[in-house]
Amino acid sequence: MIDINLESKVIQRFIVTNKQDRYLTFIKKEKTRHKFVNELAHFSSQLKDFEEIKGNEWKAIENALANLGNPNDCYVISESSRMDGKRMSIKEAPTEVIGNGMGTLLVFGDASQVYYEGEGPGDRWISKKKL
Repeated sequence: MIDINLESKVIQRFIVTNKQDRYLTFIKKEKTRHKFVNELAHFSSQLKDFEEIKGNEWKAIENALANLGNPNDCYVISESSRMDGKRMSIKEAPTEVIGNGMGTLLVFGDASQVYYEGEGPGDRWISKKKL
């Protein structure tokens, strides 16, 4: 089930300011939400406060989760209709997402940390730790 409140937090915290209103408008209606999701494939230029992952994606996610008290699941926003709007276990989600070639955001905690993977190889990002 789509969690509009959580998706709104993701947009407000992690998307560049000049795109926030547009994306918030898209997710408010079921008919237009796909416009937001369809942009995820080439989305890294829309992100703010993220670091590119140059090495092991699993390690970057593990490190991020350790700082959140190791949650058991995450919320998925994805081009993949099979995963979009679902909660997935921490063990399952990265396996499904990493390398699948679809734009996806894994949202951890209350939008405290986000992993992004785009369409292209090497288009993988993790939100920076908040100080």
